[in-house]
Amino acid sequence: MNSQAEVKLAERLASIITQLNDAKTLSISSLAKEFNVSVRTVQRDLNERLSFLPILESKGHYSLAPSALGKLSPKDIRHFAAISGIESLYPNLDTRFICSILSQAIDSPYLIKGHNYEPKHKVEPNLNKLEEVIQRNKRINFSYKNKQYNNIAPYRLVNSKGIWYLAAVDDNTLKSFHLSELTHILEQAEAFTSQQHFIDVIEQDDGIFFSETKFEVVVKVSKDIAQYFLRRNLFPNQRIIEELETGELLVSSRVATSKQILPLIKYWVPEIEVVSPDEIKQTLIQELKKYVAS
Repeated sequence: MNSQAEVKLAERLASIITQLNDAKTLSISSLAKEFNVSVRTVQRDLNERLSFLPILESKGHYSLAPSALGKLSPKDIRHFAAISGIESLYPNLDTRFICSILSQAIDSPYLIKGHNYEPKHKVEPNLNKLEEVIQRNKRINFSYKNKQYNNIAPYRLVNSKGIWYLAAVDDNTLKSFHLSELTHILEQAEAFTSQQHFIDVIEQDDGIFFSETKFEVVVKVSKDIAQYFLRRNLFPNQRIIEELETGELLVSSRVATSKQILPLIKYWVPEIEVVSPDEIKQTLIQELKKYVAS
């Protein structure tokens, strides 16, 4: 099947799905006329290509089972993509694209390979418990890495690179806690008033090292790996300062702590060089010397 035929097929199936989802009853003959295809082609659409849908047939008329009506529309999918932060992953979340991604009956040209995620059983109990607590603005107590935390104000449940964290305020300091390591979570009677500046930091920060004060790290990236940094942000709050004539890049990253950037720099050594600050450069050199000597 050529590319133009594939597009027409996807558009036809998307239209049929949309009409069915809108509780319309469709006939073979009317669909064949609408799309200028044979009756046999429409029968194949409904009986084979869309066999994953609970379609009911009665005297040549087709409709979607009442239990499935409106359960998952393209609008729902677009909304979920937006609020979960994956909207920009897809170039065009229109009805045709969505149906092509979701339909198991089509030999889809798309294959999405994403992050690895924590096992569901490790995080689900805490997610369910904290969701309600956060919505009610209630303080909590919990244990975390053999330490007891009391009167904590939980703000947001944050997923960063497939790992869930609790963003919470402890003694007026915004912190992140690995969700699966929280134990003995107890809701307190006392409520708290959320502060907008904490919400802004959580929502605007690129990661889970929350801080209202950050420092800049500048690195020089070799021409051999420059394409990876141009393709997407590999460092927290990354910004391309300059593309040099040699093909190298000067890249800026704003971080809250050296622990946020040093492991990433070490991953790309020796194709990357720290320009500033000197403290990061010296720490990197010392850690590499220690590694080589061990």
